[in-house]
Amino acid sequence: MLKVEDIHTYYGDSHILQGVSLDVGKGEVIGILGRNGMGKTTLIRSLIGFTPPRSGIVKFQGEEINDKRPFQIAKLGMSVVPQGRQIFPSLSVEENLKVVFRSTSDGWTLKRVYDLFPPLQDRSDYQGNRLSGGEQQMLAIGRSLMTNPSLLLMDEPTEGLAPLFVKKVGEVIRKLQQTGISILLVEQNLQFTIRQTDHIHVMNRGMIVHSSSPQELEENHEIRSKYLGV
Repeated sequence: MLKVEDIHTYYGDSHILQGVSLDVGKGEVIGILGRNGMGKTTLIRSLIGFTPPRSGIVKFQGEEINDKRPFQIAKLGMSVVPQGRQIFPSLSVEENLKVVFRSTSDGWTLKRVYDLFPPLQDRSDYQGNRLSGGEQQMLAIGRSLMTNPSLLLMDEPTEGLAPLFVKKVGEVIRKLQQTGISILLVEQNLQFTIRQTDHIHVMNRGMIVHSSSPQELEENHEIRSKYLGV
């Protein structure tokens, strides 16, 4: 599905990602943990093409995508649930969903998104800026699904959410995995990530410094203390 080989990404002269490699298989949920400023969001931006890596290889669906534009990568089936949600505040819930819709056979539709998130249907004519934080996160996930992705990049989806909505995001991740969607989950919430993922990478200063199963990370107090502060 996704293969990342030794990518290096810069902002100007600042060397942010320093040789990151990872794989995401079909239907897998792979977690990326790390403190703020360790390169997690830059990794997302590198994969979707917002900040392309200067070296290394990114392959998606068996095709090298380093030189492709973000809209071209999206057409191949990659979608982002961005940090901070970034919904369109002046558009209604329904308009936010419809504006990105990409039709596929037996894919995600407005009805399927509303079935997944019933509160969005109840507020379909609300402007985005009238929604609560949890509702905005539902909308951000639903909007990404409307592009009918095979790989979902989720950047800090539980940030700022009440525990009830954090639980809902976890339930949604499990449901999406059951449909065969692959997910790269960037998070700071350790316990949430341990519960939701098949494999976890820990990032520090632009590098992956630890990779293991969720259970192994939970039991590795040295790594948790050194790189996650927990």
